[in-house]
Amino acid sequence: MPELPEVEMVRRSLRRFRLRAPVTRVWRSRLALRTGEAWSRSKERVQRLKGWRPGEVDRRGKYLMMRFHREEMAESCLLLHLGMSGHVEVCHANEALEDHTHLRIFFDDDRELRFVDPRRFGGVRFDARGRIEGSHPISSLGPEPLDRGFTGLLLAAQAKGSRRVIRDVLLDQRVVAGLGNIYVLEALYEAGIHPATKASRLRASAWERIATASTGALRRGIENKGTTLQDYRDASGATGTHQHALRVYGRGGDACDRCGATLDAWMMGNRTAVRCPAEQPVVRGRWVS
Repeated sequence: MPELPEVEMVRRSLRRFRLRAPVTRVWRSRLALRTGEAWSRSKERVQRLKGWRPGEVDRRGKYLMMRFHREEMAESCLLLHLGMSGHVEVCHANEALEDHTHLRIFFDDDRELRFVDPRRFGGVRFDARGRIEGSHPISSLGPEPLDRGFTGLLLAAQAKGSRRVIRDVLLDQRVVAGLGNIYVLEALYEAGIHPATKASRLRASAWERIATASTGALRRGIENKGTTLQDYRDASGATGTHQHALRVYGRGGDACDRCGATLDAWMMGNRTAVRCPAEQPVVRGRWVS
């Protein structure tokens, strides 16, 4: 699933296209996309895009938020969630259509925005910007880890003394927005914290290392234009290179870059976890500083 760096690269690529022409028509496939109350078909409202003019493209956590304007009307927003396998692309209207295309937004300059999602875990919604920002899922998101005020103190406060393991706490979008399994494991390696450490056993210094390492892992992902393992690419079709710079994720059985120890990999819940046994030792029954 695209995480914060990948969604940020999609945002930047969409901005470069400078879409400004008004929407002339919208096509939506008959197939359902993301499930859940926030993503019901009745809430998509994408047909209402006709006549609206696109503006800036924002990001909140793993979500794209495209602003739209119309005379004498409140600013609106198209909310896009890429799911497990989704991507957006900007192309000319006469270009060949990819399989699994579920949304086409046609503009008055003969270009269109397409949303393609083979597994259909992504979602789309169009509404007034205030309603999008004031409702789930956007209103439920935790702080942005790339914001200036993101610290260990803030992260610990968001965790609220949780007894869950730190890997799962960091994956909770209500605690911090945008982190997924790839960048959580990378951050915990940098911080020297075992992924299965109980969050309630972490001292302030450990929280600060985790916050700093999370920000660093995300920034490296952005510098390398995202992690392409299977489906990810930006709106111009470019793939990322960060998969070649990962230090633990997907590298179970390899040697640790720092100490040479063999990296452990195991299943935590329904996701893979990886750690270095020397750099991230098991801690039982004591506080982690």
